[in-house]
Amino acid sequence: MAKSSSFSVKTSSDRRPDVYDELKDYLYVKPEIELDFEKNLRSLQPGECLFLCGSSGDGKSEILSRNVEQYKHRFNFHLDATHSFAPHQSAIEALDELFDRSGQGHPPLVVGINIGMLANFAKAGDERHAELRAVIERFLTEGIRTEGPYHFLDFESYPKFRFDDESGCYSGFMRQLLKRLTQQSDENLFHIIAQRDEQQQRDARLTTNFRLLADESIQDIIITTLFKTRLIKDQFITTRALLDFLHQILVGENYLFDNLFMGRENELSLRIAEFDPALIHTQAIDQFVLRYELSLPDPKLDDYLAELASLGIVFTEPRSTPGQAASLIRLFYLLKNNDLGNNYHHQFRSNFEEQLLEHYASVWLQHEQYSGASEIQSTLRAFYTKELIPAIFKYANRNAPELSKRELFLGQFGPCKVAAPIDLKADFKVIQSQNVEKYDYFCVYLKVSDQALKPMDINLNLFELICKLNSGYRPNKYDKNAIILLDEMVEQVRTVAKISPTLKYYEGGDSYLLEQDDDMIIVEGAV
Repeated sequence: MAKSSSFSVKTSSDRRPDVYDELKDYLYVKPEIELDFEKNLRSLQPGECLFLCGSSGDGKSEILSRNVEQYKHRFNFHLDATHSFAPHQSAIEALDELFDRSGQGHPPLVVGINIGMLANFAKAGDERHAELRAVIERFLTEGIRTEGPYHFLDFESYPKFRFDDESGCYSGFMRQLLKRLTQQSDENLFHIIAQRDEQQQRDARLTTNFRLLADESIQDIIITTLFKTRLIKDQFITTRALLDFLHQILVGENYLFDNLFMGRENELSLRIAEFDPALIHTQAIDQFVLRYELSLPDPKLDDYLAELASLGIVFTEPRSTPGQAASLIRLFYLLKNNDLGNNYHHQFRSNFEEQLLEHYASVWLQHEQYSGASEIQSTLRAFYTKELIPAIFKYANRNAPELSKRELFLGQFGPCKVAAPIDLKADFKVIQSQNVEKYDYFCVYLKVSDQALKPMDINLNLFELICKLNSGYRPNKYDKNAIILLDEMVEQVRTVAKISPTLKYYEGGDSYLLEQDDDMIIVEGAV
């Protein structure tokens, strides 16, 4: 499972299969993209070409290798487009040569290729393949996945984390992987080995970690943490990275709850560490840390720690040992949906709620599922009228607090501030006709009066800022990425507002309304 293992990359080998191959085959979860890949193979015709595109570690080679035996007599396979056919040949030149032997009169061609290499070929491939290069460019820029004899399947269109997963969690793929790894079954050699080691009292910490990972509630929390990392930190997560992550939290030098947030082995671990619940500072958590590290009497905690010890989770004395309180907080976080002993950890559950992510998921799904139904429209309208639109006005008018409701600040000229009354509202007709295509953001659709605005992307960072603005929050330098998106949104609204026939002027304690009516300008002063 570790990224350093020879089994983490699919390579051709003449060695005889052994127990490690059996373990890897058992652990393999067929992803959705592989089902579509197999469907495409069955319909592929002579002269056609199928590209399986992704990033390093996605699983391209694994999918190709699992199908090459069945189709190698009918198709030509090129498993790795970074390889060349000769020592002095570049990867681009190798692709030129490969495509020379494809097309009309040739068997179907199946190519596994990184998105980066595909883009390089579109720019630097030989002119004799100009048509193919143009097709690739349209796929990369416009998302056209089938054009003539060329077909593209890309891993980006099959995210491992999503909101509308039928499994009831944020990643059906991760759920299946964890289930295969930990399920109590005679077919699961991982479970059999863990059970044997536990009976022989070997690798106590590893077997405890394995038992913790087998709990579905803990699995859900781990999956949610990974999804937050994907959304908030924009962290790209491949299959290889997920397997390596599981390896780290199981066999690391600490218990699973510490390994989850204290890993420093790769970029994914570093990003997850930023969500360490031990970094949360609330009154309840801070008081717990203080009492624990001062070794103040707490009989309920003593009973709880005794229950943990019976499960193989042992906290050494004295309690003032650095990091022990933080470890307990991480454990409370993982067990927040579980019952254990006297449930001492439940008193901290409210500190670990995922309200932001759950609210974001709800609004995302409302956009995805909206079909004009009144019940969804009412909840979606609440987001626009009570959250998004007020946040836009609050941010746009932050330097002009004296503006009336539904007026947008346009600028200041000397002592005079200029605003425009506007009717900003949701465009439900457009929402109904659109589909949410990405899982890391959704688009909002607004109009000023009857003039539609361009769709605007809302990711989780911007969504959080919108919620905080409505609570009186003032943005700072740490909100830079979200502020850029919000600035673009406000500027689009402001551009339309600037051509409004009605303007409001504020000077000192007075305000004036100017309205253009045909060739006349009507002024209402000192209102």
